[in-house]
Parts: sequence; structure tokens; C-alpha cells
Amino acid sequence: MGALPVVGHELIHLDRGTSMWVAITRLAAPEADDPATIAALIASPGYADDYISPPGLTPDSVDEASVHGRWWLTAITVDGFTPTTADAAIERIRTWVDDQPWTDPDYRQPPDVFERLEIAFEALRSGTIYALANPGEEHEHEYGMAVGSMGFHEFVVIDRVQRIVSVIVAADD
Repeated sequence: MGALPVVGHELIHLDRGTSMWVAITRLAAPEADDPATIAALIASPGYADDYISPPGLTPDSVDEASVHGRWWLTAITVDGFTPTTADAAIERIRTWVDDQPWTDPDYRQPPDVFERLEIAFEALRSGTIYALANPGEEHEHEYGMAVGSMGFHEFVVIDRVQRIVSVIVAADD
């Protein structure tokens, strides 16, 4: 099975003054079972994203195709993804959005943030969902600590009707 082509990408910024965001990358889904689909996803160039550097600006010492988020791509395997539900994934993101060590303990993201996040929530409701169990610190690449210091939450949604695999990452930089 070949690489899955990227067919869309969206970046949702949370409130101004925070460095939090949710990225949605959509790739064409193969005709394969879920484990084979996830394996093809991991092997696809569109999955190798450090979520920090614009394309072509990765530090010279790191091959961008060898990282994903905080980790070396080799640390991410099919077995690292576990089934979950849309409700559980949405609740995890909603909790992460507001449950941070804010300077003002009463701070909450404004309502328009949740309106913008509805795009991600719709994607989470569109198919079979898997959550990535983040690899440990020993698998971080040399600048991995620059992303996800407030949490790195990744979900893969396989939408068989639309034939789309969505990678939804909620993190910060």
C-alpha cells in the first residue's frame, strides 16, 4: 500500500495570548482494515509533521520526515493507538482547553473558541476513532519539548463513508 495523500489541512488557534491550537490533517483513506490503515498513515509523508516548523525550516540536525510531534517517528506504531469514542475524545480536548495552570485561575477560553473547535468535534464524530498513547520522553527528538508542553492529544479518525483519515492534534507551541 502506498503513501496516503494529504487532501486537506486546517489549523484552529485558540484564544489570543495562548499558544494552543488544534490541527486537522486529512488524508485519503485506503481500502484496508483499521490496523493497516493506521500503518499506512504512519508511513505517509503527510503524517511526519513536527507541528513546529514551517516546511523546510526544520533544524539541519533533524530530518523532518523522521519526526512526528515531540517524538521520533519510529517510536509511533500501530499498537500505540487505542480505540476510543467521539464523546471521550471531545471531552479530553474540552478539558485540555481550559484545565491549564493559567496565571488567572478563573480564566476560561471564550465561547468563540468552542465554536471554532466544532470543526474538529465534527471530524471526531465522523468515523472510527483511535487515540495515540504518547511515547515516553526517551523517544523525544532534540527539539520535541517545544511542542505540547501543555499536552499533546492526538486522535486518528477513519471515515469509511468519505474515505478520509483525519489526524486531529490538540497541542501548543
